[in-house]
Amino acid sequence: MTLSRGTNMSVIEIPTHTSSTDFEWPMLEDLPFRAMGASNMSWGGYNIDVGRMIRYRVGRVKEQLDRRGIGAILSLSEWNNQYVTGVVAPYWTTPSSGLRYALYCGTLDNAILYEQGEIGYHARSSCPWLHKVKVAITGAGWIGRTMGPHHAGEQTAKMVRQISQDMRDAGLDPAQAGLAIDTWDPDLFAAFEKAGVKLSMDGVQLMLEARKIKSRDEVECIRVACAIGESEFEALRSGLRPGVRESELVGAMHKRCYENGGRIYSGVFVASGPGAWPNPRDETDRMIQPSDIVYSDVYNTSYMGYKICYYRTFSCGKASEAAKDDYLRAREWLYNAIDLIKPGVTTRELAEQWPVAAEVWKDIHIFYEDQTAGSNWGHGCGLTLYEPPIVWREASLNDPVPLEEGMTFAMETQHGRPGKHGVRIEEMVHVTKNGVEVMSKWPVDTILEVPI
Repeated sequence: MTLSRGTNMSVIEIPTHTSSTDFEWPMLEDLPFRAMGASNMSWGGYNIDVGRMIRYRVGRVKEQLDRRGIGAILSLSEWNNQYVTGVVAPYWTTPSSGLRYALYCGTLDNAILYEQGEIGYHARSSCPWLHKVKVAITGAGWIGRTMGPHHAGEQTAKMVRQISQDMRDAGLDPAQAGLAIDTWDPDLFAAFEKAGVKLSMDGVQLMLEARKIKSRDEVECIRVACAIGESEFEALRSGLRPGVRESELVGAMHKRCYENGGRIYSGVFVASGPGAWPNPRDETDRMIQPSDIVYSDVYNTSYMGYKICYYRTFSCGKASEAAKDDYLRAREWLYNAIDLIKPGVTTRELAEQWPVAAEVWKDIHIFYEDQTAGSNWGHGCGLTLYEPPIVWREASLNDPVPLEEGMTFAMETQHGRPGKHGVRIEEMVHVTKNGVEVMSKWPVDTILEVPI
């Protein structure tokens, strides 16, 4: 049958026996441009070859599939989805809603994107490198649970049929090849097993391993994200004065990020004065007063999806000598570790540079290293805020991980006095062939005192 959409519209052929699981979005040559893929984002004068970056990432995933003897991976995680497809992760579906997903089969050059709703209309033409763009069957993830158990089960079964058929089309036998899934969904796993699909429980680790070593293009994305973060710090510095609220400064920082081509995924905060220690990791509507110590983290600021985590400490007017002493102590902890970074050094060697938590923070009731997760530590940064490696006394002393060229991560330390002030410092680092590149450039030697 045919459907005419008016005298000025083209005639569309509607197939009579196509199900939603079989449907593929067509390439529409005359579609008004709508950038969705990473390669369609502006990268200005930066040395980023996005096509090369996508090929590298797909190659990394294929390498991990081959190493593990697995045929394909189904990605429900938005960040893994972006890694393997090159399609920008939207805000509203993160991190694993089940509204969209991707399948990469090791027999293919590129992934299949299953796009939510009618967005596939744009995605197919915006991202021509994709093997296919198909309809996402909404049934997995937390969204599926909202439908009620009966229909959620029907949708999940439909999704299983779709993925199984696309594996067959790619030359893989679902019962033999092996399918890894990167997000735990008990109903989805049960439905695949019921359909006779051979499953691998290795999907999360597979993708972490693929993503831990960054290409030159990924590293450049992080450098640009650092520069955007520094523009946010400048917005904070220029707006810091008595009477301004923490939340106002956060708003100004968000504005500056978007002016400079960045995105913020649930990130950036400012903490000040006596409320900054212990670290609350959030802003309030508190008004800043003269001599308050103020620190900020531009975490989850991103460029082309690549995230940073990056603290700096300021003072509204003159800083106290006690605050300066605490800052220098935290900086010494930080750089004692950073100065050791090079390939082959372990995360244990870095974590050993930091004090036992109970020895320095007993005054805020810290007695166990488990209380210091996110305090004195390091964490991999890429498309997500947490990737390998982790540097932390609780984990690294007993389970050291060797550093490798191409790792990118944040290193952060903090200190303070209850009811007085807190200080926090963090650097973004890149493990190079012979040592370390500190990608964050905002001055770090002392607390930056903003005159009033």
